[in-house]
Amino acid sequence: MKRTLTLIVIAFACLLQAGCVSTQSIKVLPPPTLSEPDRSLLVLCLGPVRLPKGELKQKDVERLWIGDRKALIECGSRLKVLRDFYHDRDAAIRGQSEGKKK
Repeated sequence: MKRTLTLIVIAFACLLQAGCVSTQSIKVLPPPTLSEPDRSLLVLCLGPVRLPKGELKQKDVERLWIGDRKALIECGSRLKVLRDFYHDRDAAIRGQSEGKKK
């Protein structure tokens, strides 16, 4: 009886010590937070330039075309930044490194 009691006390003492536990301690990570993108990235892109009624001169066509191209390039770069934001955020949530972009 005395021997059994001694073994039980030793077993409980061993379990209380972190070094004696045979299972790995569980690391509790905080839940992932979903950050929101910058509001300026969520602005809708401008539509194509509206052409005025009537005859257009070469100068007018070039001016309208330049404005249309600028809006298209700005929209494309803004959407690329938004896509990269979501890609990086989702990769961080999954625990992947941000350097692995396709």
